Amino acid sequence: MVIGMDPHKRSVTIEVMARDETVVGGGRFDTGRDGYTAMRKYASQWPHRVWAIEGCQGIGRHLANRLLADGEQVSYVLVVKAP
Repeated sequence: MVIGMDPHKRSVTIEVMARDETVVGGGRFDTGRDGYTAMRKYASQWPHRVWAIEGCQGIGRHLANRLLADGEQVSYVLVVKAP
């Protein structure tokens, strides 16, 4: 499963997708300790997962680092702005 993450200053929105790109879950979580814990607990129902995080060089960096420190697999998603 791929868990796509769109981070914001105080919250993150995630969408869980199967290999065929079917959306099987998702939600919005606070970026504080309780929200992070709830997000990890929610994601634990998919034991084979990779987090695809938008903005790992910016606003998503702290969340990417927390997930990596907790043993999660994280992939950086490049954000390309339309002209």
